Amino acid sequence: MNSSPQPADPAPAPTASHPNSNWVPWLLVMILFSALVAACTGFLTSLDGTPPSKALLQAGAAFGGTAILCLAAVPAIHQLRKRH
Repeated sequence: MNSSPQPADPAPAPTASHPNSNWVPWLLVMILFSALVAACTGFLTSLDGTPPSKALLQAGAAFGGTAILCLAAVPAIHQLRKRH
């Protein structure tokens, strides 16, 4: 009989199914959607004859507002899912 001690199992390797790993694609979608809204806002504002500097500021405000709304929707959706 072999009585040599068996080595302990190594620590488990981190898996890709970490709960926060879903966050990255959704964050990318939110940023791209916000950029689309900003581009449309800037384009429509510039068609109105607004100077480019003001159109850029309005596009930036549209980007920020859309990004904030998208980020605020995530906790609201989580709360609604917990109720069911």
